[in-house]
Amino acid sequence: MNEERQVLRVGIDGAWEAGEFATSFNALDRLYALRFALALEIEELRELRDFYMDAPFPPFPRSLRSLRTWARLAPPSVLRSGRAPLLGRGEVPFAVASELLEPDERLVVQRVLYGSPGIKDLVGIGEIVGHLKDLLVRLIEHWSTRRQRSLENERRELENQQLQVEIAKQFVGLAQELGYTKKETRQLVSAVVLEQRPLVRLVAAGKITSAETVTRESPPS
Repeated sequence: MNEERQVLRVGIDGAWEAGEFATSFNALDRLYALRFALALEIEELRELRDFYMDAPFPPFPRSLRSLRTWARLAPPSVLRSGRAPLLGRGEVPFAVASELLEPDERLVVQRVLYGSPGIKDLVGIGEIVGHLKDLLVRLIEHWSTRRQRSLENERRELENQQLQVEIAKQFVGLAQELGYTKKETRQLVSAVVLEQRPLVRLVAAGKITSAETVTRESPPS
């Protein structure tokens, strides 16, 4: 994983309540931690595969999907204790995902310029920040165009729900490569959909207006 740090710049507008700021920061932080945990797991599986490829007890699974299955069945002595799946207890442990991050890997607030318009700058690992930005951009592209309109009918509501699921699936796309089961993948998707909802409400209200990645030295545009 490329550990170069990058800024996620979120454009904001309108009047914000304190609770909305807290909710938006919390949602972004939890989504960032989840994506980081998946990226960390895939990195560890690749390192494990590379380490054991020349081991004296072939055959050893080459694909990450097979490797993850092997890792679940292997004796504990073969793997370090932290090699447990992200979804070991039937739920998405955001707290556990957050604990995997070291201090210099966490998403931190660099700057907030409150105004109409204003910005929120958050700094994190570039690869993960990029995926978080892509998720926000998709939410903005869809829901900002509808903020002046109410849902026309149940079909429109269904389309919105399906789009939220589609965006969530893309955000946790690494789960498929890792070999997560359909049930586990759905748990991840469901968790991301729930975390998206406060962001969707803020986008629809015109309070989150843009998302981009910038260098740490770039001034707000």
